[in-house]
Amino acid sequence: MTHHPDISEAQQRALRSWLKLLGSSNAIRKSLTARMQAAHGVSLSRFDVLANLYRAAEGGVRLSELSKQLMVSNGNVTQVMAPLLKEGLVDRKPCPNDARAAVARLTNKGVKTFEAMATEHALWVEDLFASLSASEQQTLHGLLEKLTTADTE
Repeated sequence: MTHHPDISEAQQRALRSWLKLLGSSNAIRKSLTARMQAAHGVSLSRFDVLANLYRAAEGGVRLSELSKQLMVSNGNVTQVMAPLLKEGLVDRKPCPNDARAAVARLTNKGVKTFEAMATEHALWVEDLFASLSASEQQTLHGLLEKLTTADTE
């Protein structure tokens, strides 16, 4: 790597790590997206919405909260949810405490559909991480957790 005079060795190391992490994450996401599309005709974004709604309280989740959980805009959530509503996987109703807000939840069909997808998704993720031992996966998890919490301290 060519050294830029204003970039230290530590910065170069951090940049290389960041680029490797980003590349690995993108490759994993691309693989999972292709598998989900081939098996279920669903994007990974739609799967992520279903997963968050599956984990939500029984009454559902406000769309603004869902966008925070997914780290996307409210408009993005609305766009991704439109086909899920049309297919009867998700139900959207006005929020009981705030008429300006909406709450979404999985329908019974949505729960069954998500559970089938989630079972396969877990197998695919396991397959993608199979080259790492259990100990290496734990180490990776710990390192990523350390990176995540370092930004909040």
